[in-house]
Amino acid sequence: MKNIFKTTVLCLGVLSLTACNDWLDTSSPSLAEEDLVFSSEEMTADAVTGIYAKLCADPYAQLMTIHQGTGTDVELIDGIGATATGQNSERDGMNYNATTSWAKLGTLWEKQFETIEACNRVIDGISNSSIAENDKMMELSAEARVIRAMVYLDVIRVWGDVPMMLHGAQADLSNVNVGKTDRDVILDALIEDLENVVAENKLPWCGQVSSEHINMGYAKGLLANLYMTRAGYAIREDSNDKAVAGGYSSQQKLDAGYQKASYTDDVFMTLCPSQEDRIALYKKAKQQLEDIINSGRHQMNPSFANEWELINKLELDQTYYENIFEIPFGFGNAGELGYTVGVRMNGNTADWGNYNSSGKMKTTAVQLYSYQPTDTRRDITCVNFEIKDLDRSATQSAREKEQYSGGKDVVTYEARLSNKPFGLYIGKWDIRKMSDRWKQQNFTASSKFGYGINVVRMRYPQILLWYAECIAFLAENAGEGSVADAAEYVKQVHNRAFSDAVEAYQGSTPEGDKEAFAAKVDAATSYEAMLDIIDLENRLEFCGENFRKWDLIRWNRLHDDIWKAKTEYNRLKSSGIFVTKIYYKYLDDAEKYIDASSITWYGENGTNETSGTDIAAGGSTDYSWLDQMGYHTTKDDYNPGKGKDYKGLNGDSYNTSAFGTDYANYDTEMPSIAGGLVGTQKNCNYGRRCEDEGITVKNRYLMPIYSNVVNSSIGSDKKPRVYNSYGY
Repeated sequence: MKNIFKTTVLCLGVLSLTACNDWLDTSSPSLAEEDLVFSSEEMTADAVTGIYAKLCADPYAQLMTIHQGTGTDVELIDGIGATATGQNSERDGMNYNATTSWAKLGTLWEKQFETIEACNRVIDGISNSSIAENDKMMELSAEARVIRAMVYLDVIRVWGDVPMMLHGAQADLSNVNVGKTDRDVILDALIEDLENVVAENKLPWCGQVSSEHINMGYAKGLLANLYMTRAGYAIREDSNDKAVAGGYSSQQKLDAGYQKASYTDDVFMTLCPSQEDRIALYKKAKQQLEDIINSGRHQMNPSFANEWELINKLELDQTYYENIFEIPFGFGNAGELGYTVGVRMNGNTADWGNYNSSGKMKTTAVQLYSYQPTDTRRDITCVNFEIKDLDRSATQSAREKEQYSGGKDVVTYEARLSNKPFGLYIGKWDIRKMSDRWKQQNFTASSKFGYGINVVRMRYPQILLWYAECIAFLAENAGEGSVADAAEYVKQVHNRAFSDAVEAYQGSTPEGDKEAFAAKVDAATSYEAMLDIIDLENRLEFCGENFRKWDLIRWNRLHDDIWKAKTEYNRLKSSGIFVTKIYYKYLDDAEKYIDASSITWYGENGTNETSGTDIAAGGSTDYSWLDQMGYHTTKDDYNPGKGKDYKGLNGDSYNTSAFGTDYANYDTEMPSIAGGLVGTQKNCNYGRRCEDEGITVKNRYLMPIYSNVVNSSIGSDKKPRVYNSYGY
């Protein structure tokens, strides 16, 4: 497997033809050189490379890729309880308590419009070029148009209706400081443009180029996603003067035939297009997805674990091309994957060097227990330990002191977290999976060192799940085919996770787990029932990857799925699923690595009951079943990582608290999770919709526009061109 090829200019920048001030400046020394640049294929290619360089800046290094992807049922920011409000940061922002003074929203707006402007200049420059019809120039134009559509879609996802700027800034600024445009108008323009890109057929497929370049598979996948986003639900403006003048208020949308969601704000309504329009859009999306599947250019890597090994090692998958497009960062360059999200390294360690991770994004106990026992994605996604050094000299036995001559006995090991049901790390990004080159560099580093892991923007499993969604939707709403036809594609995604699975300690087998899931999928005979299955598979597959939130929004399930996750936690807790003691074994004599498959998450035989002993109730001390499975319950002198003579003496892995059971901060943390979106009611009975308390606007997932952006848009009439709404 070849290492990822990345010319340094990609993330350091080359001729970029961009412009910015507080939110969009137009002064660029490159303007006078544009005629020269776009008369040459080579110089035009350099200009497109400059666009890729901009993708490696803050938005896709962290702000869009990690921060904005949190705030779902399974992706939490590390700011709950007391830090879920009043922080002016991602901590309150991604609990939907954002304010107009959150500066990073200004950075995200500015940088995204910079990239859009860079794309516009390249697109306009090629359009006006004397060699515009050359195949290479048409390919470069297509690349810029696809990137522009990707970035604009993300801008709409964060803010809704925004300024529409599909041409480079004019010298007189007449097309720069403009007001908001109906997001549907922008989406329709992007859709039309990408339809032309696909029809022109100048983009190569993966295999002809690497997945680090815009390619035909990504263009078609993005076009399908635009269709489905356009067909989906979105919160809409109230009837303020500017919205009415622009034709994008809630009431105007209703008058035009849009449909109101069952859960909606009365003023800022959640709406989707008419059924006729939705059917037409889903048909178009289905065709693009079918083209990708039938092309044979993309497959799933048979091993989920190997796919993430490659991503961490900065190696491209040039066999399966599961990653359809990934933003190329590169060794030592900026990038927060592995730092802001990933396995936590708590302090400098003897094995891995400089402290270099924060693990700001978290997942939950409910997510962990959603996986079937042999699903290999569980232990890669849900990590309930951190990596740290342990000096064992203080607890050495007489034999050990003699062996180590009284010196330090330090081991870098996997240290179990205490009871943190909303604080599991997401292990897809893991320093221990990274390249030897990176690890050697980290030993010499004294400060944060960029991981350079590529940001994957689309994976083939998304194509399969979107396709299944289209099949089910059209079967029920347009009479095309059968909902059951969707099952095959959902099963493909699910079954991959069991390809290298082994029998679980409690007797579950990969085949048995797959058959149980297949029965559930086959029983889904309506669109909503199949969407429930797709929704579940979406979160099992993509947790932490900044994909899920946007599907939940267009399904109008963001609010309800967060409530379901909260009530499901309460149900699991009250039913005794969370055991009071968890046992595990190590893989190695040094006791550095826990055997994840050995952890007794479910008690014996997949339940909490053990031969008449109810572990959840903690009533009996008969743990003979553990001894029979090779576990030992003697805890005398036990300390993690004490060596092979103590291997297996791991009877109390969560100190005094069991994983997921009642814990001290429950009353403050539970209501604060996504509190600005779903309210702060503390107690909800399972199966009953909770009433929203303490929220301003129902379904307000959109972010406010940063105050400086609003101020910098003030025109000659002393009025801002862009403005905040939705109760901000």
